[in-house]
Amino acid sequence: MYDYLKNLDLSDRGVIILWGVSLLILLIFLIILARRISESILASVENNGRINQYLAAVPADRIGTINAVYQNTRKHLSAAMILCIIGGSFGFQRIYLGKKSSAISMFLFFWTGIPSIISLFDLAAMPKIVSEFNLGVAESLYNQIAAPKLE
Repeated sequence: MYDYLKNLDLSDRGVIILWGVSLLILLIFLIILARRISESILASVENNGRINQYLAAVPADRIGTINAVYQNTRKHLSAAMILCIIGGSFGFQRIYLGKKSSAISMFLFFWTGIPSIISLFDLAAMPKIVSEFNLGVAESLYNQIAAPKLE
């Protein structure tokens, strides 16, 4: 193998080095995405536990109202991920999650390719993003409807 590399001219060695560096960059990128996915899933589990605590603390006479409003307001992970896969470069997932200003900037700059990379990271973090949105909805509903009134 070393003799083969030794006999290559400079341009062939450059191609091999370029491939090696490209594969190294791809590997680092995949490691970062895998770590982001695992952190996102752990945060999602924690947020879902907090959502369940809010819903469990609702008085029995208000549970129907809270559940109905929460079910109609919360966002679904599968829908957000499908939107991110199909139209992530255009910011469809951000529109769905109520982040309209960042969606507009993604739409304006989709031709640069940068929003495509951002949407990959959004896809990796989607469980956390959706659970944070749903936690905000549950917390808001609890504070508006079910929180004990201080007198």
